[in-house]
Amino acid sequence: MAQAAQAQSNATTTGRPVVETQSAQVSGELIEPPQSPGLPDMPLPQPLIPQDGPAPCPAGVGEPCALLGGRLYFKDPGHMTEHNATWGQAMKNPFLIGGEILNLAATIADVEETEACLHAHTCKEQNPILGSKPSRARAYGTAIPLDFAVYAMAGLLKKQGKGNYAFGTLWILTATHIYFAAEGRALASGVSSGPPNTNGSHQMGISIGF
Repeated sequence: MAQAAQAQSNATTTGRPVVETQSAQVSGELIEPPQSPGLPDMPLPQPLIPQDGPAPCPAGVGEPCALLGGRLYFKDPGHMTEHNATWGQAMKNPFLIGGEILNLAATIADVEETEACLHAHTCKEQNPILGSKPSRARAYGTAIPLDFAVYAMAGLLKKQGKGNYAFGTLWILTATHIYFAAEGRALASGVSSGPPNTNGSHQMGISIGF
């Protein structure tokens, strides 16, 4: 009874209860799991390497490819076999632009050399659209629009993924223009590559791309 009375008197004299503080120890193993020395390191992700165009066929270059319907697979650095969303995008292809520029230059050379031999009276025009002796304005007015029509058709082929056909057509027409330009220069200078007609002149035609 004496001890209880003494504890009560101590609590009333101070005005507040006595609080005893206690300390506790927390083990680190409860927070961090133990590291196993035998686990391998996590592999780092490898950066994606962009590819220029579709992945090659499994058989390799120059081999039949099932994705191409059994045709041989070859790389396409000029993207000539790729489809385009619009005709304008197809016409911006660098290979197509280069072929059209060379074809236009060959057409101009063809017309000029043909006009030279016509003025020298050493040849005649065989194209019925132009007549036997067309003027320079008529020759350009006929050949250039037809060439641009061919360029438009080449753009449509490229849009459909047939750029190789379009490019091949341009080169065939370009080679034909170059041949007739060389023939016209030879006839204008008096050098003939074939037998003359009865009136001493040769017949030749201005190559026009159809």
